[in-house]
Amino acid sequence: MAADLTSIFQQLDSQLEDILAGWNIYTTLIALVLAAYLVSPLFFYTEPDVHPLLLARQSSASYVRQPKESATFRALETQHGYPLKSGLNVKDAGQPKWTSGRDGDLRDVWKRAVSGPVDADGKPTGEEAGKITTVYGKEEVIDHSFAKLSREINAAGQHMKVHGGTRVAIHMPNSVELLVTFFASAFYGLTPILIPQQKSLDTLAGILMETKADILVAGAGSLPLKELLPKYPNLKQVIWVVERTSRHMDWNEVAEGEGGKADIAVWHDIIDKKQASSELPDDVPGGTVTNVVMVTEDAWSAMDSYELTEFTQANFVAAIGAQISALPRLHRLAPTDTFTPLASLAEMYPLIVTLAALFSNASLALTSVSGPKAPYSAAFQGASPTVIVANTETLSGFCKDKERTMSSSPLGQFNQWRKAKMLKAGTMPKASGLTNTPRLIYTYDKAGASTVKLDPEELFKLKIYSGARLVYAFTDSQVAGAISQTNMLDYQNTSADFGAPLSSVEIKLRDAEDGKTTDDKALGELVVSGPAVVGGEKVVNQIMTVTDRCTLAYAS
Repeated sequence: MAADLTSIFQQLDSQLEDILAGWNIYTTLIALVLAAYLVSPLFFYTEPDVHPLLLARQSSASYVRQPKESATFRALETQHGYPLKSGLNVKDAGQPKWTSGRDGDLRDVWKRAVSGPVDADGKPTGEEAGKITTVYGKEEVIDHSFAKLSREINAAGQHMKVHGGTRVAIHMPNSVELLVTFFASAFYGLTPILIPQQKSLDTLAGILMETKADILVAGAGSLPLKELLPKYPNLKQVIWVVERTSRHMDWNEVAEGEGGKADIAVWHDIIDKKQASSELPDDVPGGTVTNVVMVTEDAWSAMDSYELTEFTQANFVAAIGAQISALPRLHRLAPTDTFTPLASLAEMYPLIVTLAALFSNASLALTSVSGPKAPYSAAFQGASPTVIVANTETLSGFCKDKERTMSSSPLGQFNQWRKAKMLKAGTMPKASGLTNTPRLIYTYDKAGASTVKLDPEELFKLKIYSGARLVYAFTDSQVAGAISQTNMLDYQNTSADFGAPLSSVEIKLRDAEDGKTTDDKALGELVVSGPAVVGGEKVVNQIMTVTDRCTLAYAS
């Protein structure tokens, strides 16, 4: 037995001697590479940003479904049998901590922005509130204090109320004046009508006529009043918002016959003359909380058709509350964020996300360069936003530009491969080597609109090129905010779905000619209901499906 062991050891010693005899620099390199490959996971392995099981079922289906319908799907935070999210859960001072807060209205959004962060009991935490800045060009940035803006809200609201205004049309690019007019309407019982920037004068006149607007707030000189007022002579007043560089001119003076019956006023004169207080009114004049009118056009290039939707403030606050809670708790909008809307605030989804940022005390950086044609780089001129909302056209153009530049060098290709591997493993790569990097980008697809749609490959590459997580929402003209949107920690790139429904709505699919639900697959016409929906329920003229992960997607 001992002889056999000696023989085995002798053989091993002989083989080891043969290996070492042929050892050279190449053998050393191969050994080091193998060792690095085996040892590196111990040092460089990172946990996925979210457990895969949490992405495997992103919404909950009802246990029972009706004939010719799918099950009803809800966000995981609002289980079946419990009410959907209907508001902001505002807790007033002195309210017992065990009671739920009230839903609130749009005035509470501004009040929270002014007062600063509060704790779970509604008490101020003492943290510094966010700020609002306006970016003019590449260098000039103007900070606006909340006290000053509250005075402007009072001045504008009192002026429009005195002049008999009830329905205020806002036709402006993204600006602090747009926000002030919007909130002045909320505090003084006026109905704001948000009209996206467009070229057709006939379309604008038609919108003013159909909405029965009596005051128009617009950029100075942006509209030919001599042509507009004959088409719609019922305007009581036109308020010009004049750029700071043009305020030396007399904008109150108009050519004979150009003003018609409408009185011409200038924004900065109204603000300067009123000398209003920064204390906002506690009650709406007349006690009635007014609605908000949104204008949605089917095809912006044609400019020949539009849809008017009148939302209640209850629709708005339900959508804002759902948007805030839709993000994972550790990644929600916070006072440390700076938010920049690259999409127009006259569109529903960008407006709701912006209001959610204000209520969360994030800082707001406004630039007038907005809309589908706005370049991605415009968000970073004079500001360093951490969160952006942009149109799909903007992001698709950015993706194509980056693909050309990053794929032109071997180093860029390797960097892309490395980041793609990390994303597929469920980890967001660090934004090393990238400038102008936000942490989160919102974008959205509008049901029935001829806007650019982002495919799975583009969505995946956008995360690599921007260094930001992405939220892709599905919206409709009759639903405040979004119907559903993707989880910001979901990096999969196998299908272009729209995530789970938000907590302010529930969805189901109703059988149609182009799709019917079976026991194996939910397919049909989308039906949305909940506090964020105008009238409580809307049938979206779109054939959709629910994926195996309980997320909403287009029917393929």
